[in-house]
Amino acid sequence: MKKAISVLSVVILLAAVCSAAEKIDLKLRLKAGDSHEMKMTQVQDVTQTMNGSEFKMKQTQEMVMGIDCISVDANGNMDVKMSYKSMKMSMEGPMGKMEFDSAKPKATDANTPPHEKMMDKLFAAMVGSEFQMKIKPTGETSDIRGLSEMMKKIQGDSNSQPMGDIISKMFDEDQVKELTGNMMNMYPAEPIAVGDSWYDTKTMNFMMPIDIDTTYMLKSVKDGVATIDMVSKMDMGDSSKKIAIDPNNKMSMQLSGTINGTSEVDVKTGLAKKTDMTMNFSGVMKMEASEQMPQGVTMPMMIKATATVELTK
Repeated sequence: MKKAISVLSVVILLAAVCSAAEKIDLKLRLKAGDSHEMKMTQVQDVTQTMNGSEFKMKQTQEMVMGIDCISVDANGNMDVKMSYKSMKMSMEGPMGKMEFDSAKPKATDANTPPHEKMMDKLFAAMVGSEFQMKIKPTGETSDIRGLSEMMKKIQGDSNSQPMGDIISKMFDEDQVKELTGNMMNMYPAEPIAVGDSWYDTKTMNFMMPIDIDTTYMLKSVKDGVATIDMVSKMDMGDSSKKIAIDPNNKMSMQLSGTINGTSEVDVKTGLAKKTDMTMNFSGVMKMEASEQMPQGVTMPMMIKATATVELTK
């Protein structure tokens, strides 16, 4: 009996040691001087129904951002510079096709629609803009710097009040903190083993309230790469609150849906080498009565989208 107990104790001890060895501590660990680039591509197919007619729109966006680690303190907190390297967008819909490319700005004239001039100007100004922030190993962001200088460059001498309001909201310190934090913050609080799950809940207010509940699971670890599966439930908008974009066209929106994705994370640095996501949302958009639409309109809508984030450098 003593021998059996002794053997059992050894087995339990070995099992505990092996279990501990299999756990990994996923954290962001950039080194001072590290320089990376991240390419984000998103394709959206939007279907809207108005007065019994169905309208479809396809939108493709591509953005490259630079991530440069300036310094790292004794606690592993990183001072990071984020910069916009390039931006592209194309939209196809009932009004035809529009394209914007920061690398190939289009010539404009008196016949160019105002919104196209505005988008070209915005894209051209954003490229080369940068800001700095602190990032904890857990992915939390703080101490955002350089936003006011970036906003001045982007706003320029624009006389469009709605556009100026949108830019101010896009590059508000809280908005940038939320958006960059969501991009980085997917790390579990404790070391995890294959099959373990962890959870995260986020609330943002980017033009409209957005709630995201995400479940992550470590699917596998091989050759220094951790594969993580993620499932999110998202609710955005509020049918009782107006979206403050254009005072002449008051609207509200309520959408909900799911996001499914897989991310391949470099265990050594914590950076995602590649992330693929699929998104499905449905809901309604309401436009209040105006001179253009005296009766107002309620439009059911569906959005199907894919997104890929790749570490290109």
